Order: sequence, then C-alpha cells, then structure tokens
Amino acid sequence: MYKIGITGGIASGKTTASNYLKNKKNVFVFNADKESKKYLKNSHSLQKKIIHTFGQSVVKDNNLDLKLLAEKAFADKINHKILNGIMWPEIFMLISNTYKELRDTNYKIFIVDAAVIFEANFNSFFDKNVLVTAKKAVRIERAVSRRNLPLESIQNRISLQMSENAKKKLADYVITNNASIDTFYKKLDALYSNLI
Repeated sequence: MYKIGITGGIASGKTTASNYLKNKKNVFVFNADKESKKYLKNSHSLQKKIIHTFGQSVVKDNNLDLKLLAEKAFADKINHKILNGIMWPEIFMLISNTYKELRDTNYKIFIVDAAVIFEANFNSFFDKNVLVTAKKAVRIERAVSRRNLPLESIQNRISLQMSENAKKKLADYVITNNASIDTFYKKLDALYSNLI
C-alpha cells in the first residue's frame, strides 16, 4: 500500500484534496487533525501532560479546553513547537497503527492529511509527499469566509507555519490551488493517475 502525505498551510485546500481522493475506490484517508482531537479527548494521560505543560490557562470547568489550548498553542512559535512535540509522537503512533491495520485490505493508497508533516519531520514515513499551495491572499480570504477564526488568528497561524518555499523544496508534488474547484479537481485526477 502506497503511503502519501498531503500537507499545506491553512485554507490551502489539503483537506478538500484528501476528501476528493477519498472518493476513489482504493484510497484510505487519515485526517490527522480530526483523529488527534478525537484521541486527545479520550486520552486522560495526554490531557494531564498538556495541562502540566501549559497550566491552568488551558483548563475550563476542571477539563482541558481545546479552544483555550488552540489560543495558547498558536500564540507564539515556542508554544506551537511544544504542543507539536507532545502531540506528534502520539499522532505518529496512531498513523502507524492505522497503516498496519489496513495492510491486508484492498486499499492501494494510504493518505495522511496533516498540516505539519514537514515541521514534524514526518515526511520520510511516506513514499511521496504532496504540497497543496495557494497565494496567501487567497488562503486568508478562504479562511475568513469559514467564519470560525478572526483575521488576526488566521494571520498568526500562517506566520507560525513553515514557509511555502521551504515546503516546496521538500515536496514530491506541488499542486497550486488558486483557481476554480474544477481546475483543482482536474489536477487531483492527474495526481491520482500518477500515483496508481
């Protein structure tokens, strides 16, 4: 089973890409953001570790609050790095175990959709790494239209991520997503044809 990492900055379209490819009959997609949140909600030891590291500023009603944690983690580079350092070994284990469980199935491609593949030095796990990229202005516009984060938080998150140029040097495929969704899907179809 071919291992593919799909990454990209906030609102670049990496999850849209993963979801589109998931509709192909032989593709399994592991959404790292979704799975890590689910895992964190169920892991009391991991919650304790995070509370111990960040203190009461991430606690609400005696429980770890994911919204407060996100605010703290995206406040600066150091906090961001610390949280990634705690979370990524756990996420790596989840990805690894999921991959092992699927090895004897009919899936030909195992995709991991994750924002920090390169930052976490996780790219060597994959056979190929795909970077979905878009102009900063386009990404900001998309992220603002989702209405789940204020503009300042969006800009802050972009500034914490590795630069697009640095990611391009590490990626095997770069897909630009500045145009229409149909154009984007055509590029993904071409990528899929390359992979199989």
